Amino acid sequence: MSLRGALVLAILAQPTQAMDLAMPLPAEVTYAEALPLSSHRVAIGPWDQTTPFETIEGSVTRQVWKLTAPEATPLQILAPLRAQLDQAGFDVVFACETRACGGFDFRFDIDVRPAPEMFVDLAAYRYLAARKDTTWTDLVVSTSAGVGYVQQTTVGPVGDVAPVTLSTSNPASPPALIADSDVAQTLQLKGRAVLGDLTFPTGSTDLPEERYPSLTALADFLRDNPQVTVALVGHTDAEGSAEGNMAISRARAESARAVLMQTYGISGARIGTHGVGFFAPMARNDTEVGRQTNRRVEVVITSTP
Repeated sequence: MSLRGALVLAILAQPTQAMDLAMPLPAEVTYAEALPLSSHRVAIGPWDQTTPFETIEGSVTRQVWKLTAPEATPLQILAPLRAQLDQAGFDVVFACETRACGGFDFRFDIDVRPAPEMFVDLAAYRYLAARKDTTWTDLVVSTSAGVGYVQQTTVGPVGDVAPVTLSTSNPASPPALIADSDVAQTLQLKGRAVLGDLTFPTGSTDLPEERYPSLTALADFLRDNPQVTVALVGHTDAEGSAEGNMAISRARAESARAVLMQTYGISGARIGTHGVGFFAPMARNDTEVGRQTNRRVEVVITSTP
């Protein structure tokens, strides 16, 4: 089981009020949280200069699934989930597909977990909000390159969700990973880390130095933990087109992978690469400091012993 998977199971072991939806295709949970008192904005109409929201307060649970969906459309994934909500007594308040929702503007108005936990293809997504008495739930469904993503957020009466506690003594937890640097310790604790010294000018994908402290630390971590595999995830600022930034972000991840292979001798089979463009910023894009922060590469653990 992966480190992230163990954390997810620890969260899901807590009592929650969220309805258990059965995914229509093979799926894995990539994110889960349960908050005893919080708020969530539910979209109740399409974007038209702004998106109309209903802000609901109460106990909030959120889960994200990644589905094996080589031929499925967002509607084909959403339809059986909607049927389950109907059967459970939920009434649909609002539902839409990509263009009818408001496209780019609607997607970035709603609360969606960042990649790689959740990915929303701007050309292929669906949204649904439903209500049963005082409980609200909304779904965001998208497909891209044979993979489906589903995010469900449910808000119910206060007290239905117990505080989340992650146990470190769970006997099902994976063996402790060896960690002797900041990058390694962050990976051990969170399952992901920013490789902060890999800096890029706008539009650039080059890593001109032969060695970088963060990659040295990552290489040492991988040698110390030979069963671990990782993914490098490239990011950009918001300058330029979405398509161009997706390509640039993937190339940045590939550049970091090349250094790990060529300089440090790490097997490429242990290093995946992904690019998410400007869709998962860490900072605002209206300042140079913010844009520089967003041009980055992160490492995510994808499997452990």
